[in-house]
Amino acid sequence: MMKKLIPIVLATGIMFSGAGQVFGATGNEIIDTGDNYLGASYRYGSPVGTTSSFDCSSFTVTVFKKHGFTLPRSSSAQANVGTSVSKSNLQVGDLLFYDTDFDGVINHVSIYAGNGKMLGAQSSTGVAFADAFSPYYWGSRFVKAQRVLNSVTPDTKVASETTKSTSSRTSNTSVYTVKSGDTLWGISSKYKTSVSKLKELNNISSHIIYVGQKLKVSGTATTASTNPKSSSSTSGTYTVKSGDTLWGISIKQGTTVKALMDANNLSSSMIYPGQTFKIPK
Repeated sequence: MMKKLIPIVLATGIMFSGAGQVFGATGNEIIDTGDNYLGASYRYGSPVGTTSSFDCSSFTVTVFKKHGFTLPRSSSAQANVGTSVSKSNLQVGDLLFYDTDFDGVINHVSIYAGNGKMLGAQSSTGVAFADAFSPYYWGSRFVKAQRVLNSVTPDTKVASETTKSTSSRTSNTSVYTVKSGDTLWGISSKYKTSVSKLKELNNISSHIIYVGQKLKVSGTATTASTNPKSSSSTSGTYTVKSGDTLWGISIKQGTTVKALMDANNLSSSMIYPGQTFKIPK
């Protein structure tokens, strides 16, 4: 019986402890963990354990370690962990590998975020979402994908602690990730709420939303007093102009990208003209 049971357990990506508890990370949980570092700068050779800056492989090591998975330090070594999967069979949480120099050596890794997007540390943007198969760059440099989730057994103690932490954060709030073609009206209908309630929950003043944006669809409205990630005080607002970037705004306003994202409950570095930001002190 044990010989038959073990492959089934591994195939589901779930680990059972002696007490009968179930541990296992989902792809969305991996991305949710990575979201915490959006805006962090890129630094080649950044030490694992440092979260103010990352290179591509220290980012994936850090994110997966939060869920009990120990990855090798380099992208080329990570490319040998887990199970190889085809581009057409990708799942959220899979690792994507690239050869940016076209020299036959893998030198970049990122995490597949679904809908053709990836989350990773890039030299040009720091930790951010990007088009995983953009015809202008990443598409021609893609080499392979590996599945760590469901293929490698995590450290159950670490996985348990992370699962408990994630559960406590989301128990009273449901979050929806915007997909291509979504509108506030469509999302409000799906979750049986109203557009005005969605705007209140997410502290947004327009109907403009973007792919990859995370929206609260229930719970408590985002305010400076109730959102633990928000700055405790602000020094005014700024309206985004054409050509603006979060980095440029942060320099102009004497703050940081992370502080801007925290104060405005942003889960992506994407911004658009007309968007109004709170400026943290």
